Amino acid sequence: MQGQDADKPAGEDFSKSLKELEEESSELKAQIDKERRAHDMPVNSKLGDPKWEEKAKDGRFDLPEDDEE
Repeated sequence: MQGQDADKPAGEDFSKSLKELEEESSELKAQIDKERRAHDMPVNSKLGDPKWEEKAKDGRFDLPEDDEE
């Protein structure tokens, strides 16, 4: 067991390290929130282009039929 420094009370080191941990924790939480917002997408953007069928009705995206049967 380590001997305590006679010049410092035990609670002082604890409160200092606790403050540092709280600051680091808040920084990490802010970074996590920032990353989550970067990946947040509204529901509509996940569905794709709503006018895709209208654009594709001329057949330009159709694949040729394979007659391998």
